[in-house]
Amino acid sequence: MERSRTRWFCAKAAVCLLVLASGARAADANPAPASFDLRERADAPGVVIFAARGTGPFPMTVVLHGMCGDAARTCRHFADAVTENAHLICPRATARCAGGGASFPEQGVEDAVESAVTRAKSLLGEVDESHGRTLIGYSLGAFRALRIAQSAAGKYPRVMLIGAKIMPDQQKLEQSGVERLLLGAGNWDMMHDHMQREAARFYRAGFATRFLDLGPMGHALTSNFDESLPRALSWLRGAEPTAAEAEAPRAQPR
Repeated sequence: MERSRTRWFCAKAAVCLLVLASGARAADANPAPASFDLRERADAPGVVIFAARGTGPFPMTVVLHGMCGDAARTCRHFADAVTENAHLICPRATARCAGGGASFPEQGVEDAVESAVTRAKSLLGEVDESHGRTLIGYSLGAFRALRIAQSAAGKYPRVMLIGAKIMPDQQKLEQSGVERLLLGAGNWDMMHDHMQREAARFYRAGFATRFLDLGPMGHALTSNFDESLPRALSWLRGAEPTAAEAEAPRAQPR
């Protein structure tokens, strides 16, 4: 058995969405999270793990990377913020790309992700699943994450989807136990307006949804994203709304 121990600034509000940004974070006094890279085996996919900092048990956040991406590279953008309160689990896709990297295939992703989570749990030891997991998908990973979220039977009550032309099904999300949905994209990402409209649609329908405006960035994850992430994760965990968020219904989306 594998085993080892080891901030929202609300610039604008709109009816059904919250535009988030943040200034520079204070220097983190905590050490960098311990990381582990479990390579692919014949019976299980590879997985990159960033252990939560501090004494546990901690919950888990699962991140699915984009097309022809790399789990370690993508998850470095999440590691600092996520590991303050959770273990970060980043399954490696298995469909190799000719130019490097890999993509999550159309079929079998749910089982592969669960297998990667099981490998991570065997290394981390005791984890806290009493309030479920957080699921995050970026680009193509957002499509795969949405499919999992809509059929995971309560495993992922918190979902964040970034930079993808997804069409969430509210009924399926509710039936699968999803409680909060955060959609995000940069201003220069072609998916920005679509995801903003989807967040608005869900908000009007009474679903706990926010839109994360990542500011002046395109489809790639940059430091803008890293700076916005802590407050986004706080909202996903159910933090109390700020005064600016409470005013959201009075404005109109652009």
